[in-house]
Amino acid sequence: MILAVIIAMSVPFVSLSIRIASTAAEREAIYRFRYDIYVREMGKVRLEQADHGRGWLKDEADGQATLYGAYAEDGSVIGTLQVIGGETGMPDAFRQLPHFEQFLTLPPSALSFTGRLMVAPGRRGGQAMTALVGRAYQDGLATGRHFNFCVCSPGLVDLYEHLGYRRFTGNLVDPVVGYQVPLVLAARDRDHLSTIQSPLWRILRHLPGESGPNDDARRLLDWLHASVPVTSVVRDWIEQEDAFWVFLADKVRHAASGTASILADLGEDEQKRLLKGGTLLDCARGDLIIKAGAVGTEVFVVLSGLVEVRLAGQSTPLAVLDSGQVFGEIAFITDITRTADVVALTDARLLVVSQTALKRLMATAPALAAKLMFNLSRVLCERLISSNRRITG
Repeated sequence: MILAVIIAMSVPFVSLSIRIASTAAEREAIYRFRYDIYVREMGKVRLEQADHGRGWLKDEADGQATLYGAYAEDGSVIGTLQVIGGETGMPDAFRQLPHFEQFLTLPPSALSFTGRLMVAPGRRGGQAMTALVGRAYQDGLATGRHFNFCVCSPGLVDLYEHLGYRRFTGNLVDPVVGYQVPLVLAARDRDHLSTIQSPLWRILRHLPGESGPNDDARRLLDWLHASVPVTSVVRDWIEQEDAFWVFLADKVRHAASGTASILADLGEDEQKRLLKGGTLLDCARGDLIIKAGAVGTEVFVVLSGLVEVRLAGQSTPLAVLDSGQVFGEIAFITDITRTADVVALTDARLLVVSQTALKRLMATAPALAAKLMFNLSRVLCERLISSNRRITG
C-alpha cells in the first residue's frame, strides 16, 4: 500500500463539489485519476497496484475504504481522499510503531486512517484539498471517530500541523514514497484545535450537539498532552516566536567552516522568512531519511546531529554533513528522483523546505527566492568540484 500526500501551490478555483464515490463507475474514475497522478505525472511505472492496461491504480484497502472525490463543474475528478475505518485498516508498518498500542484500548470504530490525498495539477493550493479534508473530518465526527491517523512527506508536516495533527511517534520509510512522518488528529480536542486556530475548529465548534471526547478518548488526550508535547512549528510561532527564531538562525548560521550555506548573503528578515516557510523534523539515529530512487521535492538543512550521504548499496560514504549543511538539493531543483541514500548517523534535527515554499517565495518575494536558488547552486557546484577531485585523485 502506498501512502502519499500530493499537494502544491497553484491557481485556486471557485466551483467544485465533494461526494463519496458510491458506484462502480465513480470508484473507477478515482482509480484512473490516481493513475494519472502517480504514473503519468510522477513516473511511478513500477507500482505493483498499477493496472497499466486499464490505466488505473487500485489497492487492497479500497475494498473497505470510503473514497471521497472532488469534482469540477463538468463532473471530472480533480481530487480524491481515501479513509479507512477501524484498527484493521491501519497499514502494517504503522501498526508496529511505538505508542500506537495506546490507541488500541478504544473500539475500532473510534479510529480511522487517511491516505491517498491528491489534487490535480492546476487545482493545487485551492479549495479542493481543504474541502476534501473538511468533509471527511465532519463525516468522521458523525460516525464516532475520535482519532484519525495519516502519514505525510516531511515538507507537508507543517500543513498538517496547521490542521491540528501532531507527531506522536518515530518516523518510517515507505518503500516507494520514502521517508514519512506519522501523525494523529484528536478529532475532538477542542483546546488544541482552537489554540492553533485550525480550519477544522470552525467545523467542530458549529456542530450542534457535539459532546466532545468520551472517557476513553479523554484519557488518550491526556496522555498525548502529557507524554507527547506538541512540537508543532505553529505552536512555537504563537507562543515563543523570538526564541524559536534565535534557535533556528543560530543553528543554520554556524555552518561547517568553508562550506556553502543556504543562508549566505541573506539579511536577517530574509533568513527569518525562509526559515518560517520550513518544517522542523526530528530523526533518530539510523533513520533512512532519503532513499535513492524515491520521489521527493524537499531540501533538508541539518540543524543538529550528523547525517551520512552514500550511494545505494555502498558502505563508503560520499559525505558526512553536520550543522548548517544541505542535502536533497538535486531533486529539489530538478524534479528527478533522489540520487543517493541519506542516513542519520546520530539523532538529528532538520529543517525541511519544500518546493511549495519556494514557489510561494517566487510569487511573494522573488528577490529572496533568487538568492536561495543562487545559494543552492553554490552548494551543487561545491559538491561537483569535490567529486571531481576524488575521481582525479
